[in-house]
Amino acid sequence: MRKVLFIPGPTEVDPDVLVELSKPVMPHYGLDWGELYNSACEASKKIFKTKEFVALLPIPGSVAIEMSILNILEKVGEEVVNITNGYFGDYQGEMLRWYGAKVLEIRNDVGQGTDIEALKETLDLNPRVKAIYSVHNETSTGVADNIIEIAKIARKYDKLFIVDTISSYGGMELEFDAWGIDYAVGYASKCLSSINGICPIAVSKRFLERVKKRKTPVKSYYFDLQNYIREVNKWSAIGHPHPTSVPTSVIRAFHIAQTKALEEGLEERYLRHRRVGEAYRAAFRAMRLDILAKEKWASPVVTAVKTPEGIEDKIRALLLERFGFMIGSGLGLTEGKVVRVGHMGITASPQYMIQLVPAFEVVLKDLGVVDKVGPGIEAAMKILSKR
Repeated sequence: MRKVLFIPGPTEVDPDVLVELSKPVMPHYGLDWGELYNSACEASKKIFKTKEFVALLPIPGSVAIEMSILNILEKVGEEVVNITNGYFGDYQGEMLRWYGAKVLEIRNDVGQGTDIEALKETLDLNPRVKAIYSVHNETSTGVADNIIEIAKIARKYDKLFIVDTISSYGGMELEFDAWGIDYAVGYASKCLSSINGICPIAVSKRFLERVKKRKTPVKSYYFDLQNYIREVNKWSAIGHPHPTSVPTSVIRAFHIAQTKALEEGLEERYLRHRRVGEAYRAAFRAMRLDILAKEKWASPVVTAVKTPEGIEDKIRALLLERFGFMIGSGLGLTEGKVVRVGHMGITASPQYMIQLVPAFEVVLKDLGVVDKVGPGIEAAMKILSKR
């Protein structure tokens, strides 16, 4: 039985992406390659909605965030605000501490987004803060944070603003330039339904200007953004617009996924994800299950569902064993308390929902949580049938 991925990444892969991966490998240099790579970067700029510097890094998302830390921090004890709504926000804070930052943490209540007043108070009391770190869409709790408001505060206090947009890129509203973000990390195998291995990053001129003012060099050759850009400029003329070799097939697949997203239309794409997210929440509530995130903060691309005590692992196991459907477990503080359903990219659609929701109801009925099958999918379809 083929597994179907309803986890918060990696997602089911778009068939056109798989076709692209079957084609012969291109070398990572030459004018044809340079043109294709630059075209992929231009597509990334459209999704980030930026005119700033964009690169495609062949690394994991967390490592792309680490790149920003290396460029910002110069010495032990420098102050950085880290906003966390769950596991991945906590992970970001751990990375900052690893490099010696004094991390001032804004820890939001489970299921809720950022308390803007708490952020202002922290910045008022700590004027030497260098940067603010945040996660746009926290997949461990299903919380979509209010990045626009955080960005306004970052600009008001003249702090760099770094955002993990790994699980929101291509599926949720994102305006790098208009909102005033300084560094953002996207990803290929979340809302774009491509395969993992490529991180698009967007970097503002303001960020790069701060890096230029460092008194000490970045303690990395590859991760030094100034050096990275110098190498790009040096080799671009011969069709090598990156400092190292890169996985050309993966980038080509990524570009196909980005092109399809842009052809669909970003606003239409965002609306599709919002409607499917709303439908999933209605379905689970009809099954007498609570959603972890408060409705105001509910993510359009992943839903964390509270489960009765002691059956979280049974739900996941039965869905996989009987139907081949893989959903996510809880992470960190939510471990054993929730299951997580990803509805990203091609799985943010009625075609996938009408497979998972009835199967979920069957499993819950067998476990004695509900007494009949049907209310969940009925509630979902009411949402999806609205014009």
